[in-house]
Amino acid sequence: MTLISENAQALAADDIVHLYELDASVIGGGIYRFTSSAFEDAPVSFGGNVFEPTPIETDGWEMSSQGTMPRPKLKVANVSGVLSAVVNEFGDLVGATFRRIRTFRRFLDGMDDADQDAHFPVDVYRIEQKTNQNRVYIEWTLAAAMDQQGRKLPGRQVIQSACTHTYRRYDPETGSFDYSKATCPYAGSACFDAKGNTTVSASEDRCSKLLQSGCVKRFGHGDLPTRAFPGVGRANT
Repeated sequence: MTLISENAQALAADDIVHLYELDASVIGGGIYRFTSSAFEDAPVSFGGNVFEPTPIETDGWEMSSQGTMPRPKLKVANVSGVLSAVVNEFGDLVGATFRRIRTFRRFLDGMDDADQDAHFPVDVYRIEQKTNQNRVYIEWTLAAAMDQQGRKLPGRQVIQSACTHTYRRYDPETGSFDYSKATCPYAGSACFDAKGNTTVSASEDRCSKLLQSGCVKRFGHGDLPTRAFPGVGRANT
């Protein structure tokens, strides 16, 4: 019998902690971790990862005997506006992986019985659709990672020549570049205009979004961080 089974069947079971992991790395973002346990008012750590206390509501996890996969609803507080910025930058987070991890409080890092392997089976879902967004919360519908019926491929639009990275912006008030919304990793001193021509004026620094006049000018001919698909050809059907 596993530690989880032993604790679940105990007469006085420990508090269950719900941990959530939103992994947007597959669409160019980061990994965001939350916990919504009512008795936790400070960050908790499990398996070396820190989960921030955040108001979260979820429902619809129950499996159906009809053979259909559950489509849970996820509602996350948006009071700080931080999540809105991530949603707006990465296409409503559609395609991101969402994991629900449930364990007993006694197995969290720092506890006497800390054990990162002691947890219920992890629920793995993908963000299927954003259904609501306002100043208070953002809501999504989830789909099981194995439930891809009706899924259209590719998950994001394939553009052969145009990169979809957000380039840095020159701020004339500070006299420097603003990288707060940039996803392109370029941070060099060399500047180029929208046609790929060298310019000494930082205010004229623009990216053409094209491979040769944009990426190659800035990064050379090695591995390029473009989000374009230059190898894609046109197929007539």
